[in-house]
Amino acid sequence: MTPPRCQADDLRQRALQGDPHLLEDLFHCYRADLLSFLRQRCQEHADAEDAIQDAFLAAARYLQHYRGEAQIKTWLYHLASSACTRMRRGQKNNPALHQELDEMALTKGEDAADKVELVVDTRLRPLKRAIEQLKPVDRQVLLLRDGQGMSTREVACALHLTESAVKSRLHRIRRAVKEVLSLPALP
Repeated sequence: MTPPRCQADDLRQRALQGDPHLLEDLFHCYRADLLSFLRQRCQEHADAEDAIQDAFLAAARYLQHYRGEAQIKTWLYHLASSACTRMRRGQKNNPALHQELDEMALTKGEDAADKVELVVDTRLRPLKRAIEQLKPVDRQVLLLRDGQGMSTREVACALHLTESAVKSRLHRIRRAVKEVLSLPALP
């Protein structure tokens, strides 16, 4: 059950009224969801943490300009996604970010936690690769809709797409991921 201070309509109204305590509640209500989304989007935990900070700094800076056209959660996802994009553009040529999983395993210690992490990463590698092959906007659509459980309307608002574009992209994306994973195609 959603805590009373995290009700979407209440948060939207408070934003439109300029509530000075809203930012703290937004952080409490959405930080975990945004961090989960950004871990996939930014691909590095530290980058996701930095992007969260950047997103909430942007929220603090621009909250007075929030017009209420989209849900406040959607607006935050847009800010977070933009923060991650800015970070990735600045780091795309860093060779350490392109190191293969097997190479990373050799440089790690051989304790149980590392072994478990390696097994999980190995099993998820095909799915990660399938998702990484998607265009950035398609990856965002998939992660927001299926990963974060946002509605089609919320995804459309967050990514500045139409609802029909989100639906058709999502259908095509799911089929492409299933084909890469060699799973049966959708009927």
